Amino acid sequence: MLDRLNGGRRVFDHRVTEVVRRAQDEGHLRADVDPAVATRLVFGMVNSLTEWYRPGGALDAEQLSTVVLSTALDGLRTPPDPR
Repeated sequence: MLDRLNGGRRVFDHRVTEVVRRAQDEGHLRADVDPAVATRLVFGMVNSLTEWYRPGGALDAEQLSTVVLSTALDGLRTPPDPR
């Protein structure tokens, strides 16, 4: 059964990687990051939430989702000063 689950996960990973690749091709995501690596990194970040997130903690689910999305899509760096 584990092989079946892993096979399904691989198919899902490949599909999401293709979505990332298309978004890169269309200019929505930066093209200098390998789409398969980006997919694995985002999944790793999201999957780790079950290890430490607790309802009623410092962040509620909506706040946490905002942090996850901004980190995944905008990164940790301060945006460059447009001046």
